[in-house]
Amino acid sequence: MNTAEQFWDWFKKNEAQYFFINQNNDSVKKEKLLDDLLLHLHKFCNKLYFEIGGHPNANHQNLIITAEGNIDFFEQVETLVGLTPHLEYWNVIAFKPPMKGYIIKYAGLEFNPKTIWFKPLYSPTVNKFGLKVYFENYDALKSEIYRRGTYLTLDNVLGEKSAVLDIDYIEIANFSTDVNREELFAFDTLESYIERIKNHRNL
Repeated sequence: MNTAEQFWDWFKKNEAQYFFINQNNDSVKKEKLLDDLLLHLHKFCNKLYFEIGGHPNANHQNLIITAEGNIDFFEQVETLVGLTPHLEYWNVIAFKPPMKGYIIKYAGLEFNPKTIWFKPLYSPTVNKFGLKVYFENYDALKSEIYRRGTYLTLDNVLGEKSAVLDIDYIEIANFSTDVNREELFAFDTLESYIERIKNHRNL
């Protein structure tokens, strides 16, 4: 396995090829470059992945290093990003950050954080809690699609690290007329809700 320093030495030598990669119309060349980056990343840790993004006219692009929610490799993400050298044109980010305002479309269903509701649930894990997540017109026959779509939405709303470290489990239910709306919160307020809970615990 290569060291973090070896990965960054390679990236610094090749960073210019990746700065405009999302504007590269040569799909074969683009795929080869992405495969090459993943290959060198995997020489450091084969459970890490990356995303490259940013506005095409921006002075900086983002390189996100992710463990795809696998907590066993969070330390490797933090080690690699923590050893990032000076990169004039790159923002290197540990873990997928929250993505505000995005609607997930998965397996024919739409997951809009503004129209999904949650109720916090007690968890025996001290620093985590569960969620009961409510959907209008929930179809129990598609329970696995709802479960997967909910976790994808959770990643977007909280970001990769918080989605894993702050949430213990989820339950999914139908938002029916017998549900007490006063007990519920809109899913897009989950990040601020967790922040309030953490601040309260630190009092």
